[in-house]
Amino acid sequence: MENEVKNIHDLLQRTFEKNAWHGPAVKEVLENITPRQSQHRLPGSHSIAELVAHMTAWRIFVIKKLGGDVHYKVAEEMNFPVPADWSVAVEELNRSQLKLLEAILAFDDSRLHEVVPHISYNYSFYTLLHGIIHHDLYHAGQIALIKKQTF
Repeated sequence: MENEVKNIHDLLQRTFEKNAWHGPAVKEVLENITPRQSQHRLPGSHSIAELVAHMTAWRIFVIKKLGGDVHYKVAEEMNFPVPADWSVAVEELNRSQLKLLEAILAFDDSRLHEVVPHISYNYSFYTLLHGIIHHDLYHAGQIALIKKQTF
């Protein structure tokens, strides 16, 4: 499985930045959203700003777990917070991308099948890393639908 960490790194980079196989990458989905639009909410859904803050919170979770933090968890108030400033929310997401890519490259392939240090779940780092990519794409799809319905 040597080089798998590099493959995961590259996949995360493509799905977030550009050249995603499936369609628009996360950053492409977020283009041209105004602060007002970021606060719009469809019935029964979170706003785009809340989804972006949620994505950032779970990326920080992954960074902490890659660093060995057994006790870190996403506090309920951080799960879908309402960001006060859209540009800050986007910047925090972009910053989390850089930190996550750095943490992934520092992670050793030989540890991918180790269990993530966590109190209540039992899954591997491999699953965690692929999971955060899936999580990003799931919410990017939601954001794309909100944009399509409202703009």
